[in-house]
Amino acid sequence: MGRLTIPRSTEAILAPIDLVVTINGTEYVLAVLQDFPGQRLVVFSDETNGEETPEIGRWLVLPLLEPGSTLPVDFNQATLSHHHLNPAVFVCPLEPPGNHLPMRVEAGERSLIHDKTHQN
Repeated sequence: MGRLTIPRSTEAILAPIDLVVTINGTEYVLAVLQDFPGQRLVVFSDETNGEETPEIGRWLVLPLLEPGSTLPVDFNQATLSHHHLNPAVFVCPLEPPGNHLPMRVEAGERSLIHDKTHQN
């Protein structure tokens, strides 16, 4: 799987489980990455990517649960990757193949806002 770096690199990241999400009665399967200590990471894209949200997708950070567990998934908790904050420092995983939701997810963080009125 790719990681967003300059230049782009590839590195193996474990995807030990899948997350099955039901949205409007339809099930979608998203690969869950093992990338954070004590947490799981879902990198996903949707129909807002490239226009209202970054092309590289967004993140959902989930607690570390046993396979077969259930939990509510709140897309209001979707965040931008660390790469958006400082591309020169943070190396971030790209969306795994198949982690695209064929709908607009208009929730969570969608873009950075730079307030230039408070800069020196």
